[in-house]
Amino acid sequence: MKNIKIVTDSTVQLSKEEIEKYDITIVPLTAMIDSTVYIDEKTITKEEFLEKMNAATELPKTSQPAIGSFVDTYHDLTADGSDVLSIHVTEVLSGTVQAAHQASNLIKGNVTVIDSKFIDRAMAFQVIAAAKMAQKGHSIAEISEKLDAIRSKTDLFICVVHLDNLIKGGRIGHTMGKISNFLNIKLMLRLTKDGLEPDTKGRGMRSMQKRVDKMIEDMKKTAGIKAIGITHIGLTPFTEELIANFKQQFPSAEYHIAYASPSIMTHAGKDAFSVMYLTH
Repeated sequence: MKNIKIVTDSTVQLSKEEIEKYDITIVPLTAMIDSTVYIDEKTITKEEFLEKMNAATELPKTSQPAIGSFVDTYHDLTADGSDVLSIHVTEVLSGTVQAAHQASNLIKGNVTVIDSKFIDRAMAFQVIAAAKMAQKGHSIAEISEKLDAIRSKTDLFICVVHLDNLIKGGRIGHTMGKISNFLNIKLMLRLTKDGLEPDTKGRGMRSMQKRVDKMIEDMKKTAGIKAIGITHIGLTPFTEELIANFKQQFPSAEYHIAYASPSIMTHAGKDAFSVMYLTH
């Protein structure tokens, strides 16, 4: 059985301990803020990115890894005869997985590229499972089948508290955005195979609290919650209370709570948060 090495990109949400323990290679995305280019988690941390984004004159621009970065990574990892399983952010949000596919065709080694259909900690559910199975000697076919099962048991929601970044990025018309901000409109989005789809729209955080309460009730009706990821773009009293509530409702779940990646920060804006969960 060939050795299998796991690759992913920096939109994933993993702790440093997990990266080291499971020997995961991360190919970083880049972000440009006021004409300066930063490499995710190499030349800028998530906390630093948030600070610079809030002070920037223009909306940051995030970019997928260059094909050459993937080629170099795959070449190095397959040099000893190992296979590579490369798991990436959903193609409906980024061209990263397409760059990985193109790079895999440019090297001699065996590289299998998978679209996780998710991002953030929801993608990490798959990456960690793949790494654990690879260490136990499972084949790529066996791992891929397991990832399909995990994908079907994963859900992801993002709450946009301020619409400014969506307006700046052209995802909401300027006039409509100004009106929505004036009315204190908040958005809950859900990631589907077609992209981030509107789930709930309401005035003020009370409407979002009702949606979170409904989410918790729906989660209680499942076969059980195995893991919960909560990422934020700056902790607020609302998100701190939300985290405490989830931990009280699902005390046996595995938790990962952290700052969101620059890609999510750029589009969702300050004070936004996301909730991802994996059922048994």
